[in-house]
Order: sequence, then C-alpha cells, then structure tokens
Amino acid sequence: MRAFLAILIMMLASHSTLCAEPQGKQLDEESLRNYMAGEYDLIGRKADSTATYAGHVTLRDQGGVLKVMRTIEGKTDKCAARFDTVAGTDRIPVLRMHFLFDGKEYDATYRWQSDPDNYPRLTGYVYLAGTKAPGLEALFPIHQ
Repeated sequence: MRAFLAILIMMLASHSTLCAEPQGKQLDEESLRNYMAGEYDLIGRKADSTATYAGHVTLRDQGGVLKVMRTIEGKTDKCAARFDTVAGTDRIPVLRMHFLFDGKEYDATYRWQSDPDNYPRLTGYVYLAGTKAPGLEALFPIHQ
C-alpha cells in the first residue's frame, strides 16, 4: 500500500509539457478533450479510509463536453468533466469531476501527463464533503 501511495504522490507532483502554457494563455480544451478521450483502468483509495478499489473509466468528447462514465464495483455513474486551473497566477491546469460513488457525492481534481506512448495518464484527489484525508485515484489508458 505504501508503494502505491508513493507512486500516486510522485505522479501528482510531476509536471507534463502538455500542461505547461505561457501565463495568460487559455487551455486548448478541444485538443485536450480529443487527447483524453478513451478507456482507462482506474485504481483508487477511498477518502478518509485505507480501503482501495478498482474500476473502469470512459472519457468521450460529445458535443464539446468531456463525458465521463465510471464503473466501480459493478456500479456505473455518468458525469461531465471540466477543465479548470488552480494555484492562482500559476494557473496549473486540472480536470474536475463531480460524481456519485457509494451513494455519496464526490468531487475530484486530476492532473495529467503523457505516458511513454503519448497516452494521457491522470492522477488526482477525491473529496467528500467534510473530508479530512482525500482519496486518491489514478487512471491508466487502455491501449487498444
């Protein structure tokens, strides 16, 4: 479990050249939606818990919106993801989602980077209202 957490923390701390942009420049959301569209294996740890889970995530660009379908433990939830920036003037790009998991509403914030085959890999924190320790998720592209 410790190795799993160390890998996720390292991935969250890394910076992708795809994410880097000059200050003041807007994200090219259309290109990012196309880049991220695909199938992913998901591994995670629940918020305020040591319980882990695995699942499947599908991202699709539909009409200019990044649609998300998350399937975990046989339960499927659909939502939309949106691009945002954090860290004030540093404007670090992130992907945000709001979804149901275990019957509760969660928010997630992900960073992304390219893997060695130039597929996106996403890592992020998962929050429940009042979370003391955020959950962690990593999405690994399924190469088809």
